Amino acid sequence: MTAAVLDDPLGSKSPLPPHVAMLSHAIRWIAVAWIGWGLVQVWTRWSDFEAIKRGWGHYLKQDLSALPVEHYWVAFAVVLIDWAIAAVIVVFVWRLFGCYLRGKIFSAVAVREMRLLGFAGVVAVGADILARPLIQAIFSLHLAGAKPTSGVWPPSGVWIEPNDLLHLLMALALVALAVIFKSGVEIAEDHRQIV
Repeated sequence: MTAAVLDDPLGSKSPLPPHVAMLSHAIRWIAVAWIGWGLVQVWTRWSDFEAIKRGWGHYLKQDLSALPVEHYWVAFAVVLIDWAIAAVIVVFVWRLFGCYLRGKIFSAVAVREMRLLGFAGVVAVGADILARPLIQAIFSLHLAGAKPTSGVWPPSGVWIEPNDLLHLLMALALVALAVIFKSGVEIAEDHRQIV
């Protein structure tokens, strides 16, 4: 009996219907694939110093051919920190859907994980928004009186992009759902105590 319990810690019957359990597993692994893919993209793009100088120089409309390698490494560190903050989202996705897989769907712990996931999303969007002008500033340090040739400061698209608003909307929706679910969990707990 003990060996059977150890082999199947969730019990022989999952608390979720099979299609929901499969979806929960898929969401967890898609989140892992997303952050892994993101790291591969960061590494691929940022491993070519000359391409970074050309790409960011074109984007910022500045000549970055004399960019010091130290500034490149500092900017690369900013990008990796931004990626690490986004990786926290995956941690909370994993934990939230782990709650669901254990049958703790409308529970205080699931609500907490959902709220934390939403806040992690908000922080990740904020980090993305801050990283862009920070990288721009780092890449412009070696230029005297640097401003883009387009005459627009800051360059359009460097600070906030439409997808930032979409990601912020999704993160805040999770926070709002967590608040709503928390009220539902509290009401259900009150009913349990009455009965």
